[in-house]
Amino acid sequence: AHTISQRIRMLKKVPPELIPLGIVIGAGVGMAILSMGRKLYTDKQLRLSRSPRSDQH
Repeated sequence: AHTISQRIRMLKKVPPELIPLGIVIGAGVGMAILSMGRKLYTDKQLRLSRSPRSDQH
């Protein structure tokens, strides 16, 4: 297990050019998760569980 100071030292090894890229990618992933969760919660047309099985096709 790393201490907080060890994690900060590891973060300083990351090239400074990659930090904005990480922020943008993190924001994009966060927005995608938020958008998907909102869609699953609000869309009443979306089928989230299996339909009762019927023998007719």
